[in-house]
Amino acid sequence: MTDETLENFISKIPNFTSLSSAAKMDFFVYYLTVVKHSLGTTAAAINECFSELRYDRYSNIPAYLKKHATKARNVKRKFIQEESQYHLERGYQAELEKQIGMVPSPPATNDYFPLAIFDNTRSHLVKIATQGCKCYDNGLYDACAVMTRKLLEVLIIETFERHKLESKIKDGRGNFFYLSDLIDTLLAETTWTIGRNARAAIPSLKKMGDQSAHNRRYFTQKADIEKIKDDLRVVLDELVHLIDYPTWNKELSAAKP
Repeated sequence: MTDETLENFISKIPNFTSLSSAAKMDFFVYYLTVVKHSLGTTAAAINECFSELRYDRYSNIPAYLKKHATKARNVKRKFIQEESQYHLERGYQAELEKQIGMVPSPPATNDYFPLAIFDNTRSHLVKIATQGCKCYDNGLYDACAVMTRKLLEVLIIETFERHKLESKIKDGRGNFFYLSDLIDTLLAETTWTIGRNARAAIPSLKKMGDQSAHNRRYFTQKADIEKIKDDLRVVLDELVHLIDYPTWNKELSAAKP
């Protein structure tokens, strides 16, 4: 996630202060979704942007979002609504980018691993996976290795959470184990079976990420990444399958009051 502040972002927009509250809101949606790499935003988050910058709020933010997320005659469609969240309609996003002279970065490719693996999982996993793939696409191989390590760590934790076994990977203070212990506990657990290829590959994925993150004289090369690509695909498929996000998501939705 980018560290760019809202104040810094609006400084790039010509005459932002003189814009109507509705026009300001459109840029707030851009900031909250595109700049912050979020899959969607809410009326409450937009309201916080007005508060943070101390601008007069739009009178009815939910109604504005809903109106401009609906296909209707004489109404410009600006947003796409997915459940309770909104993101920018792609054509309108491009219009906003022209206004602030931004060149959008190309989308991540599937050259590192297929991003479709993370369809119907969780938004934070999509973000991590996308960043990892973009790092690969742009030759940032140390960053790619570190994001791969993070992805592995999150998937292992969520494997235990999915099966209500998270207590097995926490210390006496309730903190999750370090990755080496997470891996050992994952491979020793008898609730599931980890395939032979994935079992052999997981430690090597961790080692590459560790070296990139902690060894100041080590720099991951493309050849290093290429060696683990096939193994990584096996591990990602295996863990996502064990978690079964579609079923888990339904269970969590059903449990909500």
